[in-house]
Amino acid sequence: MVFLCIILVLFIIFLWLCLDFILGEKNHLNQLETSPVVYPDRKADVSWFDTGEDFYQTYFEDVRSAVDHIHILFFIFRNDSIGSQLIDLLVEKAAKGVTVRVLVDRMGAGMNRKGRNRLKNAGIHFSYSQKIELPYLFYSLNRRNHRKITVVDGRIGYVGGFNIGDEYLGRDPKLGFWRDFHLRLEGDGVQDLQAQFLEDWSRENNEYSSRQPRYYPELKEGKQRCHFVSTDAKGLVDSFAKAIQQAQHYIYIGSAYFIPGATIQDTLLAALKRGVEVSILLPEKRDHPLVKEASLSYLEELLQAGANVYHFQDGFFHAKALVIDDNYCDVGSANFDLRSFHLNNEMNTLIWDSGLFHTVKNTLEEDMQRSTLLKVKDLQNRPIVIRFKEKVAHAVEKFL
Repeated sequence: MVFLCIILVLFIIFLWLCLDFILGEKNHLNQLETSPVVYPDRKADVSWFDTGEDFYQTYFEDVRSAVDHIHILFFIFRNDSIGSQLIDLLVEKAAKGVTVRVLVDRMGAGMNRKGRNRLKNAGIHFSYSQKIELPYLFYSLNRRNHRKITVVDGRIGYVGGFNIGDEYLGRDPKLGFWRDFHLRLEGDGVQDLQAQFLEDWSRENNEYSSRQPRYYPELKEGKQRCHFVSTDAKGLVDSFAKAIQQAQHYIYIGSAYFIPGATIQDTLLAALKRGVEVSILLPEKRDHPLVKEASLSYLEELLQAGANVYHFQDGFFHAKALVIDDNYCDVGSANFDLRSFHLNNEMNTLIWDSGLFHTVKNTLEEDMQRSTLLKVKDLQNRPIVIRFKEKVAHAVEKFL
């Protein structure tokens, strides 16, 4: 009798979780504000970063130069060595009268109480995004704000894949060197990063000050053409699928995780059938459980169809990029996985500048040369334990 009661309770919990998620997702996707936001084409002066050392050096210099406001949104902001240095700097700027807002994801941030209190006690506006809310507790628990945006004085902006943490400097002994992509913009285009930050901030804090003139100074046009796409649990699949369908020569995909789902998988297989070269660059090391197992069946099918799959060997590959035919280049925060496609808030940049485009392409090609090429035989005859993990991973792949 006790055993049956336990089974009944577990079944009721499982049923509740399923209904919570299904109804929560349906309710969320029916809201108008979940539609993708495609910002206008801009021409900014854009700098490219692919190592943590270069990124943090310039980032800290820009934060140090702030005279009016600093707006920061990260998925992860740890109070570790590099994080505590940034906290010290923000406290220093706040003491000088600079308005500082820090928005981090509630589940992903990694910010401890000590760091949070230091920020708040210094008069810094601190908030979590994606709070857990009724009535859809389980669905809201799985939502993430995965964007990484910083705006300094409305004139300098950052967007991309780096967060704030020692691991991004290669200090995690298990992961080693960390590859990521990030952009710094000065001038035209920063107003769009500002608008997105303030929209996210206002949604969490009911603080609607987005049109204050101080946040939108007059900006000069730069040299590199680009625009931003903001997504909130929908839009990425259609955007990526459309780009892949138009490919004629090659497709490069760089991602920390590869769980594409049926639509993107079928689109890639169709591209291979029409003779398009498909190359996928992934980390050999993994920083989350089951993400590797969830990718194996997708990769095996693509390998059998003629795709090239590379495993990065020189540390951990965390960058996100989609490059197609020398005419499409997307970099940002979104991985090629179901979480980015259907659960997360993401911010990507489409690059139209030839020089910057080839910087992204060349970096991916260089990293492929530093990687091992996966073969079909490497995935055949997988042990029973691995196949069991795959079954578990596929059952929960949307949450990985």
